[in-house]
Amino acid sequence: MNLEFLLAEAEESGSGIDLLLPATSELVAGIAAFAIVFFFIWKWALPALNETLESRASAIEGQIKEAEETKAEAEKSKAEYDKLVSNADSEVQTIIDEGKAAAEKIKEDMLAEAKKEAEVIVEKAKSDSEAEKERVSSELKGEVADLSLEISQKVASSMSKDDQKKLIDKFIKDMG
Repeated sequence: MNLEFLLAEAEESGSGIDLLLPATSELVAGIAAFAIVFFFIWKWALPALNETLESRASAIEGQIKEAEETKAEAEKSKAEYDKLVSNADSEVQTIIDEGKAAAEKIKEDMLAEAKKEAEVIVEKAKSDSEAEKERVSSELKGEVADLSLEISQKVASSMSKDDQKKLIDKFIKDMG
């Protein structure tokens, strides 16, 4: 029953397109209003919107360029830092090498000085030894001479005058 009622009503009203489309006067007024609003939007709102979008795009491009410049500066600074670090490493190595060379030179100087002092001590000891040897030798000669004199006096007192003369002649002959 309901279905029949709907079909009957649809036939009485004519076509269903009238239900979808507004009246012609309303349609013309709506199109005119749309055209006026579209004109104002196209004339003032759209350029303002485009200008805003372009300024925003320019600002973003500027920020991108600034970021790229900052990145380039950072890379440059990093390269300089790396160079300074490598230079510092080489300077540290140079200082260490110079310190080792200085220490080696001081060591060699100290060894040379110690050798000189040792040579001086050895020379002094040799000269002292020679002097002591000479002193002992002269003392020994003096004692030998004294002993020889005592022995010769004892021998001479026990010898006759002829034997003494022969002995003196023989001694002079052996010396000469």
